[in-house]
Amino acid sequence: MEDISKMTSSEMFARRDATEVEIATLIGQLVFSYSRLITDLHLCVAWHGHGKELDEYGNKAEDFAAADLIRKIEEQAKLIHGDKTDCFKKYQSWAFRAHGIRKLRNTIMHSRWGIEPYGRHAIAVTTPIFVDPVIEITFTADQLRDASIECESLSRELNQLSKNCSL
Repeated sequence: MEDISKMTSSEMFARRDATEVEIATLIGQLVFSYSRLITDLHLCVAWHGHGKELDEYGNKAEDFAAADLIRKIEEQAKLIHGDKTDCFKKYQSWAFRAHGIRKLRNTIMHSRWGIEPYGRHAIAVTTPIFVDPVIEITFTADQLRDASIECESLSRELNQLSKNCSL
């Protein structure tokens, strides 16, 4: 472990700036991977019932938040497969993880951000300015990288579930 007490101020600022660039890049990657997941959620919901209401979907799609889409997928799985089946349980497990990544993404996108002074991690402040107590969440680069990977995994799993247990 490095001794940060021996860093010069120039080294600290350089490290903090490099961490900010890395964190910003990873948040950007998360935006793209989450966007692909949202597209897959919409496609899945739009094709419920083998696409019989596909023509009307565009009129409703703007009203669906990510949470709504995930719930619709889970509800459709329950309706089609029943709540005791392996298919439903797989969708249910998938939905739990999808809600988790949705909440994480919301935290990331709606927070104020800073970098820890020594440039070791990022800090998301989830409370508005002047609100006490201040709630801070620490994010490492690895956590943000893992979030993007989880989005990609959820997309792949949803596509596979849709093939094996159609809705």
